[in-house]
Amino acid sequence: MKAAKDGFPQLLAAWPPTLRLALFHGEDESASRDMAAQLAAKLADPGDPLSITELSPAQLAEDPARLADEAAAISMFGGARVIRVTGAADAITQAVELLLAAPAAGNPVLLIAGDLSKASKLKAAAEAHGHALAFQNYALNADQSGRLAGDRARDLGLKLSRPALRQLIAATNGDRGLIAQELEKFALWLDASPEAPKALEPDHLAALGADSGEAEIDAFVNALLDGDTAAVDRQLTLFAADGTSAIPVLRAMARKLMQLAELRAAMDGGRSAQAAVDAARPPVFWKDKDRTAAQLQRWRTPALAAALDRMLTLERAIKAPQSPGDILAWQGLLGLAARGR
Repeated sequence: MKAAKDGFPQLLAAWPPTLRLALFHGEDESASRDMAAQLAAKLADPGDPLSITELSPAQLAEDPARLADEAAAISMFGGARVIRVTGAADAITQAVELLLAAPAAGNPVLLIAGDLSKASKLKAAAEAHGHALAFQNYALNADQSGRLAGDRARDLGLKLSRPALRQLIAATNGDRGLIAQELEKFALWLDASPEAPKALEPDHLAALGADSGEAEIDAFVNALLDGDTAAVDRQLTLFAADGTSAIPVLRAMARKLMQLAELRAAMDGGRSAQAAVDAARPPVFWKDKDRTAAQLQRWRTPALAAALDRMLTLERAIKAPQSPGDILAWQGLLGLAARGR
């Protein structure tokens, strides 16, 4: 069923016994991730380190019955379990349908998706069934983004000038997660606190802002999806040399893969690559349309799902204790470029 966002606190307070699945989707992916994280923390057993099971879209596309199996499985510790799928798209619709049709499913399933199209089979399946709720998170408008940034800046001890606020919103595209991440970074950099506030000015954003390396990351993502291994190798060498963090690169890659997966689903339904790109919502920037259409011809649905799964796996791996860090991501991305489609 469709769910209004203002009904989320009620769901957080008490997960209905008949509910099996909650889908979080829309342009505001940070809000979707945050809502799923709140539910996972509320529903999972805090005493069981294995109480949250992460499944990838690639795993469910290959084995659709697994979602229902995991939802019905009993924890070895006897506590509550939660199943979470990040990067959900139409490729897992069969898995969702099997879950909703299963005779029983005791463990809540949380799906985090990007901006699903009106024709999305996954969204339709969740909205049509009484055992599921679908929450759509719309992008913040400029006023909402400004209020969010202002409130968070005050909490961190940052005095945000109006020009700096405009620059921050433009650099983060109004994404609430990126806004918070950027402000936390600048509070640390400026040694700001509520007790000792510091001014955040446009010069600071220009020197260390979210968009300072955005062009290089975008160029790298496109080179990888184009199959330009020489360009990928050159850019990875530069990333390693200048200390670029792998996390923004992996997340930019994941966002692009999710976009391509949605468009490829339209192609699998009978549209041409160009028609899928032309009908995309949100729209593909006009300068990128031909390139995106060419990438869709190179990358088929299973390869896109596997690549997205790889991005999520790499991010978890480099965050793990005693991990060698970014080098894991650079090696994994280079391997993905070599495999191509």
